Amino acid sequence: MKSLKALRLTLPVGLAALMLTAAGSMSTASAATHWVYRNAYENNCLTASTVTDNVWSGPCNEGPGTYWYWGSESTTDYFGVTFHRLVSLATGDCLTTDAKTDTNAVWMSPCGSAPNQWWNGDGNNLETDSVWGGNYLRTSANGDAVYTTPYTQAGIEPARWTWYGTHN
Repeated sequence: MKSLKALRLTLPVGLAALMLTAAGSMSTASAATHWVYRNAYENNCLTASTVTDNVWSGPCNEGPGTYWYWGSESTTDYFGVTFHRLVSLATGDCLTTDAKTDTNAVWMSPCGSAPNQWWNGDGNNLETDSVWGGNYLRTSANGDAVYTTPYTQAGIEPARWTWYGTHN
């Protein structure tokens, strides 16, 4: 009778320990948070091509190019703001900009291959850490293309710079 009591107590404790061990051995990739960024102006989602380096604002159709995650590497600017790489779940490439003018191209490239791949998504804006500073991701006048520009650029509705991030 005593051994049956011990078995009833030992078996659940042993199973719980086994489950905790299995959960602890899962890779960090399996626990990654996947983000979707929806623009406030036309309600479209930030989308990366699965076959080219193109990126745009398109329908939120849950396609593979609409899912993103934040890379583990980070950099911190002079003001203490932390930036990470924004990575396409579909390709593993990073959102990239060139910060050459007031209206900058945005595309996908292998992570670590370009200097302007650092982004901050705190709040409802996607800010890039560039040498010029103060550049934010926004949609174009027709809502399809995306660029980085200073937030104060004249003639652009603030909703074009607003991105609502949701995650699983």
